[in-house]
Amino acid sequence: MKYLETINRTIHWFERSLIVILLIVMVTLAFTQVILRNLFSFGFLWADPLLRYMVMWVGFLGAVIATREGKHFGVDFLNRYLPKKILHGVRIFVNTFAAVVSCLLMYAAFQFLFEAIGAEETDLFEIPKRFYFSIIPIGFGLIGLQFLFNILKDARKLFSPDDRTQTPEPPHTFF
Repeated sequence: MKYLETINRTIHWFERSLIVILLIVMVTLAFTQVILRNLFSFGFLWADPLLRYMVMWVGFLGAVIATREGKHFGVDFLNRYLPKKILHGVRIFVNTFAAVVSCLLMYAAFQFLFEAIGAEETDLFEIPKRFYFSIIPIGFGLIGLQFLFNILKDARKLFSPDDRTQTPEPPHTFF
């Protein structure tokens, strides 16, 4: 389990680093565009499409982080009324369903990427459009992987003895 926890932390670090870099570049580029347009009446033609692609990347990475931290859509009233053991069983069921849906969406996104977007189609800087849209299947895959980690975490809690003297888990540990 320690191996899976290390993998999860490494993926999390990479996602957070990428989202921070993208946000810094987005804010800087958007601010530069506003200044150039308002003060000098010109701007970079490539900046607006690039910002749109970056928003898509940040959105998917944000969804992955929200899934990891349990901030995605959920039914919170169950947390108040169900016993812990039953709650972990319900979470396993819900996370399994969400993981399957995420994998199906990832498959559909790969089909879109390779069937709807031609290999020769390029966009900004002559980079293939597939690169810009690759975050869609990658994002759904990472979300599905996070749901799998959540399933393992809840299964461990479901089948572990209920020991009230245990120290609480530190934040962001998953196993």
